[in-house]
Amino acid sequence: MHRAIERGGERIATVHKALIGIRDRFDIDVDDGPDLKAHGNVVDHEYEIKRDGDTIAHISKSWFRVRDTYGVEIAPDEDETLLLATVVALEQLTD
Repeated sequence: MHRAIERGGERIATVHKALIGIRDRFDIDVDDGPDLKAHGNVVDHEYEIKRDGDTIAHISKSWFRVRDTYGVEIAPDEDETLLLATVVALEQLTD
């Protein structure tokens, strides 16, 4: 299973589900940059996105009591649009 991420009609990345289970892992193939990895817990909706072992985003649904609300903490100077689109793709792949 995978989801493409597009910007301006062009694919910029593809998110692939790497493992099925409670601890999910994903590969994010970025077309014009270093690839990313995401891992997390499907039940708790807690994910981290990493580049070269460094966490560049943390996603948490548990920060909020409102249904379908996420907190997304993104490191400075990161591509916010790409990372937010990745969160949507992760949700689609785990739904």
